[in-house]
Order: sequence, then C-alpha cells, then structure tokens
Amino acid sequence: METLVLYGPTLRFSFLLDDSYDLIVVRQTSYQELLLRPLPGFSYYRPLTFILYKFIHDLWDGTEPSHYHLFSILLHALNALLLALLVRRVAGIVAAALSASLFIAFPFAYQAVQIVCSLPHLLVTTALLGMLVLWELGTEELGHTGRLLRCTAITAALAAPGFHETGVLSGTLLVAWSIWRSHAGWRRALQRNSGWLIPALFGNGTYLALWFWGFDKPGSRPVTLLDRLENLGFWSQAVAYPLTRQLTTLLDTGWLARHSWQAVIGTALVGGTVALIFHTLGTQLRLALGTLGLSLLTFLPAILFLPYHGYVEDGPRLLYPAAPGIAAFWGLLPRAGWHWRQGRWLGAMLGMLVIVITLTQSIAFLERRTELGLLASHAQEAVVATARANPHWPLAVVHAPAWLALHHYEYPLGHFGMNAQPEYLGFDALLEARLGWRQPVQSLVIGPPPDQGWYTIGPHGRPGNQAQLDALRLSGWVICDIQPRKLSERRTL
Repeated sequence: METLVLYGPTLRFSFLLDDSYDLIVVRQTSYQELLLRPLPGFSYYRPLTFILYKFIHDLWDGTEPSHYHLFSILLHALNALLLALLVRRVAGIVAAALSASLFIAFPFAYQAVQIVCSLPHLLVTTALLGMLVLWELGTEELGHTGRLLRCTAITAALAAPGFHETGVLSGTLLVAWSIWRSHAGWRRALQRNSGWLIPALFGNGTYLALWFWGFDKPGSRPVTLLDRLENLGFWSQAVAYPLTRQLTTLLDTGWLARHSWQAVIGTALVGGTVALIFHTLGTQLRLALGTLGLSLLTFLPAILFLPYHGYVEDGPRLLYPAAPGIAAFWGLLPRAGWHWRQGRWLGAMLGMLVIVITLTQSIAFLERRTELGLLASHAQEAVVATARANPHWPLAVVHAPAWLALHHYEYPLGHFGMNAQPEYLGFDALLEARLGWRQPVQSLVIGPPPDQGWYTIGPHGRPGNQAQLDALRLSGWVICDIQPRKLSERRTL
C-alpha cells in the first residue's frame, strides 16, 4: 500500500530521460541479437533487461509508458516484500516492517522507480534479494525441497548480471551472506556450501570475461582515485541520510556549498559511529555491520568504475541496489533499544523517533519529485498530442524543458531534479517511442524562462527569436508552445 500511495502517480508519467532512445534501439533489435551481444553504442551488456523491454512492447503495446511504469511499481513493492522476508528471518517482524517501510520511501530510489530506463536497477535488486531469500529457505529445508530452493537461488545469482552489471557480485554476495549467517566459522561455511557457491562464482566470472574481453565497448574517461573517493562519499551521504538530510536545514547554504564534502563525510562518520554504538548497546553490532557491508558491496561497481560527474552525481538511481542494506541498518535501530536493559523503552523511543522523522522527510522529498515528474510528463505529452493531431508535419517545439529541479536540494551532494527530454535527444525520438513514427522537429528557446516560483527549468533546444518562429509558421511548421504550469496549477495535473 505504501508503494502505491507514493508511486501511484508515476502511472501518469511519460517517457523521460533516456527512455525513448533505449526503447527504440531495443525494438529495432531481434531477441537473438539482444541475447548475444551488447547494443550498439552501449558500454554495458544487459541482455535480460533488454529482452524484457522488447517483450513488454510486443505483448502490451510498449508505446504506452503506463505499462512500463506499472511494472516498475510492482517490482519496487516486490523488492520491499523480499527485504521484509529477509530481515524477519534474522531480526523479527518489527524490524522487517520498519526496514521495508524505509526502503519503499528511500529518497534516492525515485529515479529508479519513476524512469523506465532505470528498470535494470530494480531487476537486479529483485534477483539479489530473491537469491538470498531462496538461499535462506534452502538452508532450513532438507532433502529435495532444500536442494530445489538452493538451485533456484543459484539460478537467480547467474541471471543477476543479465539485468545489470551490479549482479556480477551475486556470487560474492552469496559467499559473504553464507559466512555471515554461519555460526560454525567461515571455513566450515565455505566447505559445506562450496558445491553451490562455485557455480555462482564461475558464472559471474564468465560474464566478466564476456563484458571486458568478449565485446567491444565505446571508450570513456578513465576513472581516477578522486572519482572513487567521491563515489564513496556519495554512498556515505546515502548511508547516513537521516542525518545528512538535516545539513541543508541547519547550516548556512553558502558555507555548505563550499564545504559540502567535509560536512557530509564528518556527519556520516560521527552519525554512523553513534548509530553503531546504539546497535552495540542492543547486542546487534554484527547484524548492523553486516547490513552496511552488504550495502557497500552492491554499490562497489559504481564506486570503482564510474566517473563521478557524468554518472553518480546525476544518477541517484545507482544507489537502489544498496538501499536494502541502508534501510535495514536504520530499521533495526529500535530493536537495539529493546535489548538495552537499563533504558529499554528510551532506546526504542529514540530509534522510532529517528525513523518517523526520516519517513516524514523522505515522503516529502518523493512528493516533490512526483510533482516535477508530472510537470515534465505534461510537457512531453503536449508534444506527443500535437504530433498525433498533425502526423508527419514538421513540428517546432517552443519552451520545452530538458529538466526541472528545485531551487535548493535537500542533500548537499548530487543532483536531484527530474529529467524530461534531455538536451542530447531530440523530440523525434520521443515521437517514435510514443507514436511509432518520426517527423521533423525543432526545439527553440525564445527569451529567458519565466520564474516558476518553486522550481527551475533547463530549456530544451537552441536559442531563437520571435521572427524565426514566425518564419517557421509561414513555412508550414506546426507550433507547439509549451507554457510552464504555475505553482497553483501543479496539483491539477
């Protein structure tokens, strides 16, 4: 229910960000080619995700964004359920409910759930969480049922890299989980489970070999040590998000802009240490450290291989696979209080207070992004409606947004706006994705964008003037003038 309340409006979203490009390329490629090689121009190999894109298009008319958005919402709910099942087995039903609730409202997940081209992050998280749940069930069952459950877990581990390259760590994650959950020592855990873990690790190694040496990939800027440290800092902000969220409220914005890295790292270190002490008082330090370790492991590919500015800073969706571990870390906090004999109720109340404040602020964060997403989708669909009414006529789009963002972000590090049609993609791609055809489209920006009050827009297109627009109109071009909605109108979308 929480997922539907927070993300139900996403069903009204259009195709945003890279959706149009990804879906068009997938539709034009056969299932066999999608399985056997990366798509041209892509630096990653995600055959199962792209096959799923094509299957949705062929089965349910994939020109309608709502089909993809519904699938994303259902996956997010499924991932919350899998996380709850996992936490319940190790920490009880209350911790499971709190962890799942924090995960559903995790602020940095909004891009992953609301943008179709972010579907790989949801899918790989489903594979990893499903793998761990099935593995847990398999260790408790004996005979044929236990072997079948473990076999299914290994199948999920082998499939995970096909959804997103983060899944290449599925075997490593399974090894770490087996050791963490074992009470007989790591050697005994590895010896007892080696027959299952080796195939998973071998499958991951095969994927890595194909990815790095079997396929040609477009070149990119080398990742420097500074990039990796900044990526780690971005993860630290997300781990301590109940505390780093307060920085933009409590500190002077000018000072914070100059010292954002120091403020985030210092807050994460101090706040994380206090939280770990709290967990220690509840005799669950090992459990808390395990959740952080699993979160860091799933974010490790982004830390090691992505240059900061072009990816992590603009892509909080990359944190989605790390979100279950972060949510569990804070969801376990009230449980730590219950084990503190001298202050049991005080500890539980403090833990619940942190969670209530975190959920309140996270929900407000997501509501604002939903409003921006609806505004961006209104602009996208205005172009689509004009083209549908004037098929194959040349189209001039005026005042279209490339992105929308708040004047001030709630977290010091990263970009947390909503993309519409990015500047590097023309609206002809959107029309082909939505209508199945292309037609000539120009994007013009005439004059400065009007003040929107509570948000800022980045215009799409080249600068122009009224004389150019009039000349296009006289030449037979259809004009689509997208007037930004005012604040008072935003809730009527």
